[in-house]
Amino acid sequence: MDGHQYLYRRNPDLLLEWGEGGGPVLVDCRRWRKFSAKPALVGLLHQLDRPQTVDELHGRWGGADHADEVHKILERLAAAGIVRRSAPDGDGRADGGEETENGPGGDGWTPYELAVHAQAGRGPVPHARRGTPPPARFHHPEAGDAIALPDGRDVPSRPLARVLAERRSVRAFAPAPVPLPLIGAFLDRTARVRGHFPPRAYEQTQRPAPSGGGRHSLEVYLLAREVAGLAPGAYHYDPFQHTLHRLCPWTDGLAALQQRTVTDLALMDAPPPAGLYLASCTGRTSWKYEGMALSLIYRDTGCLMQTMSLAATDLGLASCLVGMMETPLTAPFLAPYRDRLIHVGSMALGLPTDPLAAPAVAPLGG
Repeated sequence: MDGHQYLYRRNPDLLLEWGEGGGPVLVDCRRWRKFSAKPALVGLLHQLDRPQTVDELHGRWGGADHADEVHKILERLAAAGIVRRSAPDGDGRADGGEETENGPGGDGWTPYELAVHAQAGRGPVPHARRGTPPPARFHHPEAGDAIALPDGRDVPSRPLARVLAERRSVRAFAPAPVPLPLIGAFLDRTARVRGHFPPRAYEQTQRPAPSGGGRHSLEVYLLAREVAGLAPGAYHYDPFQHTLHRLCPWTDGLAALQQRTVTDLALMDAPPPAGLYLASCTGRTSWKYEGMALSLIYRDTGCLMQTMSLAATDLGLASCLVGMMETPLTAPFLAPYRDRLIHVGSMALGLPTDPLAAPAVAPLGG
């Protein structure tokens, strides 16, 4: 086949960043290779947003006098993996059998996701742990009342195998407030600080859910719409003192936050009596694991969410986790902290209906 008839397209796994010397650098996020990029190359790749022949590109890009020169450049870039080449009547695969039309590599990953995964696999950057580690306790000096919580340790617990078997995501709740003692028991069993790990200067704590390096970046906020014994509003959970700190009363803004972060996303017909808004104080984890902090924060969130889901089941609460994250963070009670916190997930809590408002589970082979 005449080389001019091939189709060329920019590798969709590429990101453009600035190198340490200030010049542009191309990053192949799938193979984790980097290439210095002159402005002319950046301009050429800008034109390759869709498959094109040599002649089509020559007509759009003014960086070469002749089409043959463009062809040589494209072949060199294809050999390096910066562009992908395919036959015009082919099956959509570039050289090497990689998909070119159905997303990066054909597997649906974006280059940003690939870059985060690749960086996490390389471990912390060499200059991590600079300065003083951020404290493990998050203070809200603007908070109002502090409500001491019952620990609920006298609430009976069931065998783990039974709890695992009964865990369900529930999207409708009984029309009754959640008892405050159950909220206390729930937070005691899922997020309360049990102690410190040495050295104390590193601010590493032990809690029911695991966390990378004992850094526990996650902060728990209770959206209490109907909790018996608690004024409606937003509260911050202090895992050191096992107390709730009131941040604001229930408002239309809180109702809208609950609606868009839980009710709508979980396809609920009505808002839950209570909910959790989980936020990460990212500096705790990035201080120790800069370069892979985000991946650890996501894993920490999964561990905490599973712990919360099982604890809710054990306590006879109905719950539903929501993994969607707000970007940027919009919780009105966290407005002063939007440069320090990121939203990582939410959870609905309430009392179960009878029968339980959850889809029936079909047995295997049924």
